[in-house]
Amino acid sequence: MKSILFISANKILGQGLLEAILSKPELGFQWTAQLNYSQAIIGAEIFQTDVVVLDVVDQIDMEYAFKISEALRQCNGVIKILLLVRPEQDIVRRSSVNAKNKGLIDNFVFYDSSLAYLLAKLAAC
Repeated sequence: MKSILFISANKILGQGLLEAILSKPELGFQWTAQLNYSQAIIGAEIFQTDVVVLDVVDQIDMEYAFKISEALRQCNGVIKILLLVRPEQDIVRRSSVNAKNKGLIDNFVFYDSSLAYLLAKLAAC
């Protein structure tokens, strides 16, 4: 079973994604949400996370996401990191591409992507 940790301040989005995961038990995902960026590293360790999904709403969240990604890479070099980003924010979009190119994250998905696409990305991690 693949352990996925969703890190976001958006409780409603987390609950929606949880319901989507629960509706597809064949994927073998164990879903946990951490609704506080400052507790993200501890959450990843406690839940023995395989994949982290970091929700990036704006540029401020992007800074948190980079700090979390750096700390996760130092603590656990095999953990996969996937950013969930808004496509309309140019700086966030460019920063996501740069972070992927530098190996800070493994991939990113835009908010306007389908749920099936997000689940496929998670399965591929």
